[in-house]
Amino acid sequence: MKPHSKLFCPRPGLSRVSILASIAIIALIALWATTYAWVERSASQLIYEQNKPQIASDRLESFSPLMLSPAKWQWLRAEAYRKLGDRSRVQRISDDLAAKGLPNLQANSPILLMEAAAGIPSRVKDNLGPLLILYKNHESEVLSALVQGFINQGDLSGASQTLRLWSELFDNDPKADYWKGVHATTSYDLDTAIQAFKRSISLAPEEIPSHQELAEVYLEKAMFEEARSEFEWLATRKPDAPDVITGLARSLLNLGYPDLASEQLQKLPDVSKLPSPELALVCETNLEADKAEDASQQAAILLQRWPNALPYLQLQARCFAKLGKTAESEALFAKAAESQNRRPQVDRMIEQLATDSGNQEIRRDMGELMMNFLDPPGGVGYLQIASRANPFDLKTQDMLATYYQREGNESLADNHRKAIRRIQQAMIDAAELEEAQLQESQIQSGQIPAPNSPASTPAAGN
Repeated sequence: MKPHSKLFCPRPGLSRVSILASIAIIALIALWATTYAWVERSASQLIYEQNKPQIASDRLESFSPLMLSPAKWQWLRAEAYRKLGDRSRVQRISDDLAAKGLPNLQANSPILLMEAAAGIPSRVKDNLGPLLILYKNHESEVLSALVQGFINQGDLSGASQTLRLWSELFDNDPKADYWKGVHATTSYDLDTAIQAFKRSISLAPEEIPSHQELAEVYLEKAMFEEARSEFEWLATRKPDAPDVITGLARSLLNLGYPDLASEQLQKLPDVSKLPSPELALVCETNLEADKAEDASQQAAILLQRWPNALPYLQLQARCFAKLGKTAESEALFAKAAESQNRRPQVDRMIEQLATDSGNQEIRRDMGELMMNFLDPPGGVGYLQIASRANPFDLKTQDMLATYYQREGNESLADNHRKAIRRIQQAMIDAAELEEAQLQESQIQSGQIPAPNSPASTPAAGN
């Protein structure tokens, strides 16, 4: 035996500790990597496939500190907030990512998609190729925002071109068929819309938006039995949604079942806060079901919002007639006739738009007349188109703010008030800039002396 051989023999205890420590480290790394992959994959599925962006955002936020806040996760959080419509958070995250060095297009892509969907599709259109690469496997997010933007802008030709490109790039995409249906509905080609929504449903049977739009088109075409079937399907998935309840009630009412329609509407917790079209339906249903007192109270709410609106004046007049209030009924029918007298003026404006479709002032003024006297929801539709074509028109923004305030939607009303303040500030800034440029031009041409310079002729300085 060599004299020092014992010095080189490993100690059994120390060796086992080293091995166990190595195994533990490897296990921790594997657990970290597995958790990272699971959180990212599941968050992406929640955002893009399951339409549960709030759960995705909460999950990413919970695990982010443990994973050193990766940029990809922050970007996914911005995507979740985009789906939730929270622009301020999306902007904050995008600015933070850009400051940390993420490529500008990727950092700002959620904001670009939000802008496009809101009716400003130019930047998405200009960066379509890179955005499709960035959203690989979720290209429909980009194309949906672009089509929606063109539709909201009133550019149906741009929407149609995008849909053709979509069909060429991706076959059998249910979202493409869904947006073809929306485009056809906007163009009032309801037969094509029905075919498109049916194709979308055949490719993705559980997608709620396609069923919802199809049900609404059936109502528009007076196909009430088909509408009833779709709304009943929706009621099993969204039993408390007011638009589903009122849609099913409208179908039942038109099929001659006022009692069943009334039974559906009783599911609504507080009808007084419903948008006017839905509240008018509740009123009409109660009137048909011989609940004239309830109907009269609901008509009164409508007239508080829109005191000169023809359909709501007629509703209250009919309620009063059923309640035996003959004088009040006749007075309201007379007032309704005065509002009806605005119809020829609106018809003339429609004829003008047929030959001058780009005249947004006519569209705005027609929307105002309809909103106040004939059909408030229809009138605001014309105002929205005019606003998208000319977002800097103060009168249009003010009328939209008025509409949403009367309808009880303070959030949207406040958005339009903010837009008014931004436009006014931009006008002030532009006037100040123009004045400064004029002054600079006059100084350079010698028409006026430069500020803080001696008020003497140039010769005096030689």
